[in-house]
Amino acid sequence: MADASWEELKKEDVKQSTCFTLGFLIAETRKHIVIASTYDSDSEHTNARLQIPKGMIINRRKINLDEEDVTKAWPFNGVR
Repeated sequence: MADASWEELKKEDVKQSTCFTLGFLIAETRKHIVIASTYDSDSEHTNARLQIPKGMIINRRKINLDEEDVTKAWPFNGVR
């Protein structure tokens, strides 16, 4: 379940922190990357996109998803 509601920013909420984000890399420029939390390979549609300035990225790791691994990992194989 995701929540994209608007919230009031309180002064005590602003602090230095390190965030961890996982997503599908769908675009990259010299200054930014764009990731999506959901990617439909049939239609190439994406959802919940996030643009991150490269200057804010401390570390980046690429995870390759082999088609066979994805098929094995999906619990609803054959269900449409």
